[in-house]
Amino acid sequence: MKKTKIIILILITFSIAFSFTPTVTPQVGTYTFHGAAGNIKTLKVRTADNSSLEDLFGASYNSTMEGFFGVGCLIEGAQKKSLVTAVNFSAKFDPSTQIFPVFGLGLLDITQYNTSNWDWTTGSFNATPDSIGDMVESFYDPINLTTYINTLYNTYFFTPYNISTHTAGAYLAQLPTSVAQYLGALVWEPRWENVGNTIVHNALAGSFIFGTTVQYLENCTETWTYDATYGAWIGYKIQDNETNTIYEFSIELPTGAEIPGFELPVLLGASMGMMVVLIFVIMKKRK
Repeated sequence: MKKTKIIILILITFSIAFSFTPTVTPQVGTYTFHGAAGNIKTLKVRTADNSSLEDLFGASYNSTMEGFFGVGCLIEGAQKKSLVTAVNFSAKFDPSTQIFPVFGLGLLDITQYNTSNWDWTTGSFNATPDSIGDMVESFYDPINLTTYINTLYNTYFFTPYNISTHTAGAYLAQLPTSVAQYLGALVWEPRWENVGNTIVHNALAGSFIFGTTVQYLENCTETWTYDATYGAWIGYKIQDNETNTIYEFSIELPTGAEIPGFELPVLLGASMGMMVVLIFVIMKKRK
């Protein structure tokens, strides 16, 4: 149960969508974060092949996908909007004060983004966001991130798991530059790797999404793509065992616009329901 809570909390945090314009570029050590408050971007579903997704995840693919990405994620053309309201480039991460405390690592340098978010819709966005005050934290040092994730999982169920979007997604929502160098310095779980400015997961038929009961029924490849200039996460897709793209979303920009920032996808854990509610209750009580 504790393992499930940790994973859900990580995926909830990774689910937060936000965007930025790189008007500030502070640096701590080797890596530089980019970002600014006040910018709005949208994310758009490009491909949602329901038949192929059913082949991959089974008859419950709908609830599986909506559990991962939110209601409305299976509608081609659906969009999601987000807004950065504040950025702290000099924040400190204290592992000992987290919901699942980890001791002995000291204070770690991070960048912290405060965001507001609008859910998937095929119509106009509401004047007010569906959620506010959503915090996203990103580590300056990839070695610190690997060490923290190792220690976190080893503390609570005696296995020092390495990096994947399933184990560490909360801290992969935004990357510093150089993206390829940062990703290359992380220690990855088996079947996970970085290829340039992407994270690639080669899932095998019969394997499970980490910490859930969701099973891949076929081989597939998942790819998370980051903008190499600003560290922005700009796309996610699933390719089936014949390399056909069966699901994809990516940043939506005005015609002719360059990529100034990013729009993060929703990535919620499959084991949601009351467990998600419980995690949010715990988070509120800790504040």
